[in-house]
Formats: sequence, structure tokens, C-alpha cells
Amino acid sequence: MSILQKIKTNCPELTGRFSPTLDLYILRMFLAVYAVNLFSFCLIFVLIDLVENLDNFNRQTGSPGELFQFVLRYYSINLPIVFCQVLGPIVCLTSGIFTLTLLQRSNELIPILANGRSYRRLFVPVLFAACLVSVGTYLVQDYWLPGTREAFREMASKRKGRLESRDLKYEDTQKGILILIKRYLINEKRAEGVLVLPTNPGKGSDSVISARQMEWVQPSQGQGYWLMKRGWISLYEPFEFQAGSQRSRLVTVPQPAVEGGADRLSESFIEQELVTGLSPEDLEVREAEVAHMRLADLRRKMRATDDRSWRSKYYSRLFHPVHNVILLLLGLPVIVYFGTSNVFLGAFLAACLGTVYFVTGAFCQQLGAQGILPAAIGSALGPLLFFALSMTWWRDLRS
Repeated sequence: MSILQKIKTNCPELTGRFSPTLDLYILRMFLAVYAVNLFSFCLIFVLIDLVENLDNFNRQTGSPGELFQFVLRYYSINLPIVFCQVLGPIVCLTSGIFTLTLLQRSNELIPILANGRSYRRLFVPVLFAACLVSVGTYLVQDYWLPGTREAFREMASKRKGRLESRDLKYEDTQKGILILIKRYLINEKRAEGVLVLPTNPGKGSDSVISARQMEWVQPSQGQGYWLMKRGWISLYEPFEFQAGSQRSRLVTVPQPAVEGGADRLSESFIEQELVTGLSPEDLEVREAEVAHMRLADLRRKMRATDDRSWRSKYYSRLFHPVHNVILLLLGLPVIVYFGTSNVFLGAFLAACLGTVYFVTGAFCQQLGAQGILPAAIGSALGPLLFFALSMTWWRDLRS
């Protein structure tokens, strides 16, 4: 028995009442709605972002013509990133909802169902289009975005006025410290407002370090290191608070030079080396530049470091293209169940379900990055749970 015959035998809803004309009609309707939704969401994003950054753009240009060229180039670089990270799955879900709504409002849905076509068979062209969108998202993410990395850096520096990053954090799992940076100047390899915290207090001698600046020093031979300047350090030692309960307590610093002076809670320093595996490259890719890395680059970075966050990023990238299909599998049954009586209620519930899907996926991914779950399980848990839920609803659809 051939594969096609097996499909006809085991999945009659996919082949029964086969009508390529109707499939093409639904496919064209979905693609048209998808194009309109994509343009609308991109326009909304551009307008909101343009209002926020228009003053910075004006300072970087001298004439309206230069401003128009700058804005056009800036958003031509940023819109593909926004599409791959946020807009793609949302546009796919809303397009599926609007396609079903249009069929219902034009009184075409009931005749199609009365002719013997099931909901599952009706949605095959929509799911096929979602698979095409997923493939396109992967191609844009892996082949188009890496080529725009330098242009993105240039545009980001002009938008901010300087090539810098803000509010960064890096967890060094080997040293057991968390590094918080308020501002990082990429070209100068200099950080401002640095705070170093222990990640496992009470298990050994810990320290809290605060410094105004931290510079990267690269000697002519050997490895580079971070040099902290003008800061203070507080030392903590473990002690047994209760039987079997470890705590940390602050170690005071005596002042032998001052007779009768009180002990200090911290010790200041002018310069001090920070022992960590953090490199300038790690800080430079902390913002949106991870989106410019190919899947192969993420895999090499994951294998080259013990940082769990890179494993989480790699496995999350593997599952990212399937968000389009899973959101449709979740949203379409909701529209069928609730949209017949109230279209807006069905669309609202589908949007809420999509939000829960993304929040749950991000939470599980964070558990994987923190080591509570394996990175692969943390990245796959959210999509697999909601895929199983969607298959349960999909099975109960009219066949």
C-alpha cells in the first residue's frame, strides 16, 4: 500500500471531499489577510517607535531628505528582527482568526460544512500556510538577519547617540556570581555602575562588590581581564544559624590607623581585578544581537561555554518556528467553540490563550536557563504542553 493510500485510509478527513478550488480559495484568503495584518502591525510598530525616537533621529540628520533616508534604512533593518521575534506568530494567529471570521460573516462557512467538509479538513490550507510562514521565519532568522549585524550596530548607535548598552546582567555559573551593569560602552569596552553579587550565599566566603567603572584590559600576551576602579567590597562569612541551616554574616573591617575608630562594614579600593569568565563579546550580544546569530553560531557558543543561558537560547531557537502552527492549533478551535455566538469573545479568548502560551514558554525557558530544569526540557516544555492541549481540542472538532 502506498503512502497516499495509507493517508486516505487512516485520515479520511484530510482527503475526503477533496476540492482544490476551495482549498486555493481559503489559502488565497488567508494569505491576503496575512499580508494586510502584517502591514498593519508593522505600521503600528513603526509609528510608536518613531514617536519615541524622532528627536534622536533629528539630531543625527541635517535635512528632511536625510531624515527620511535614515528612518527608511533604520526600520528596514529592525522590522525583520521584530517580525521573527514577536510579530510573526501574532500575525499568523490573527490571520487565522480573521479568515474563519470572514467565512462566517459572508455566510460561506455553513454551506461548506453542510457539503460534508469537516472543520479539520477546512483548516488544512490555513495550517499549510502557517507551515510556509514558519519556514520563511527560519530562513529570515538564519540567513537574512546575520548579514545585517553591523548595520544594526551602526543604526543602534545613531539612535542612542553612542554605541552603548544599558541594564545588563551576566551570571557566571563557574564563579558563582551575578554581574549587574548599568551602562556599557561597547567601543571603549568600559562599564559604569557595576554591582557583583553572590548567587549561592551561605555556602562559602562571599563578597559584594560595587564599582563606579570597570574596564577591559588586554595585555600583549595572555588573556585579558576586567579591572574595577573606585569601589568598595563587603565580605561575608558562613555560619550555622540553626542546626543544619547555613547563613551568611557580614565581616567588619577594623581601622588600625584610627585609634578608637569604629569598624567599617566595607573596604574601599582604587583598582581591583574581577575574576570572572565574562568577556566583552558576552556583553556586546546581550541585547538584540543574539537575534543576528545563526543556529550554527548558537550551537558553537553553547559548546564553548558552560553558561546555561546559551543552551536555553539554542534550544529556544529550535522551537521558535513552530510557534505559528501551535498558536493556530490553539486559536482555531477556540473560535469554532465560542465564535459562532460571539466573534469578539472568541477572538479575545484566542488572544488571551496566545498570551498564556508565550508567558508559559518564557517561564519554562527561564527555568532551563537557571538550571532548575535541563535547558532542552525548559525550552520544549511550553510548546509541547500546549501542542498536546491543542491536539485534544482538535480531536473534538466536528469530523
